[in-house]
Amino acid sequence: MEPILKPLPDEPALIVERDRKALVLADLHLGIEAEFRQKGVNVGSQTEKLLAHAIRCVEAAEPEVIILLGDVKHTVPQLSYAERREVPHFLAQLAAYAPVCIVKGNHDGQLQHLLPAVVEPDWQLKHEIQIKRTSGFIFDTVGYAHGHSWPAQEVFAAQYLVIGHNHPRIRLRSSSSPYSSMKPVWVRARFDLSAIKEHYPGLELTAEEQTPWVIIMPAFNELCGGVAINSTNRELMGPVASKLLREETMEAYLLDGTYLGKVSEMKEELPQT
Repeated sequence: MEPILKPLPDEPALIVERDRKALVLADLHLGIEAEFRQKGVNVGSQTEKLLAHAIRCVEAAEPEVIILLGDVKHTVPQLSYAERREVPHFLAQLAAYAPVCIVKGNHDGQLQHLLPAVVEPDWQLKHEIQIKRTSGFIFDTVGYAHGHSWPAQEVFAAQYLVIGHNHPRIRLRSSSSPYSSMKPVWVRARFDLSAIKEHYPGLELTAEEQTPWVIIMPAFNELCGGVAINSTNRELMGPVASKLLREETMEAYLLDGTYLGKVSEMKEELPQT
């Protein structure tokens, strides 16, 4: 039985279902407002808004497991005051619905100190919160990694590999206006077999069809910005997206499911609004 992967309609959230149903969210970047304030942009805390959004997704999907695909927090390398207060609360509220698995991202240093049971040992969590290694893990035949580091070799035994880290978007430009807008997108691609075997010589793969499909998730936090995949100077981040994928196989989809086409065929001025 193959897993079924389907985005939650009009949301940067993924439902993955096989033996168990998982809801996947990537790149929350809780506390990013502090960076804006340091740059002179006064943005109030968005954590409660993000939490309400996440809970709406959870209630719509009714998952058995919630997977957070890295960069739960934003500040590096230290922990901000806001993160010390808001991250445990956010995680505890999600854990009221289902067990939570977190793959650490490049912004998640010291995240283990922000688990609700560590901050408030007397809190009674309804479900467990686990932090997985940065090299990723397999759950129900699907692999998960943040995307900023090389995945563990065993992750390539999965049927799909889901990553974040890049915050993929597309730049939309109207022919009648000098202005453009950025929309979050999903990206799907195949691995380059020769690139995989170069870095993982122990893998027994003979055809690219034996490698997992890769899904690059949009960022859940809309304040993150992102990589315009149709930009002429686009540079994808992390070894999975920048070194291991066949660009000619990369396809993009809007959050509403609209198929935009092959990334390699896109130009910055297309598609038009």
